[in-house]
Amino acid sequence: MGKKDRHTPRTAFVTLRDLPGTRVMFWLVGDCPYCGAQHLHPAGNLRSADPADTLGEHPASCDPQRRYVLTLPPRPARKRGKEARRKERRSGRISDLDE
Repeated sequence: MGKKDRHTPRTAFVTLRDLPGTRVMFWLVGDCPYCGAQHLHPAGNLRSADPADTLGEHPASCDPQRRYVLTLPPRPARKRGKEARRKERRSGRISDLDE
């Protein structure tokens, strides 16, 4: 790891959780990019706060001098529809017959 890499914040993917029996929400970092453990960061109140406002750069719980960026995990690619799969199969058959 170079000198530049030590000071740039790493990305930490989070999930939104709520504390059972309360109105408190928090972001759960599943795998810390520095130590691999789970960490919690407050996200606000269930009724009044927008949890997306608390995403961004935060100090790591394992080492406050290191920072990471809390972000949502990327969404999986959307599956193609049934018609698109049929069209692809048909185009494959036609090209095989032409050759």
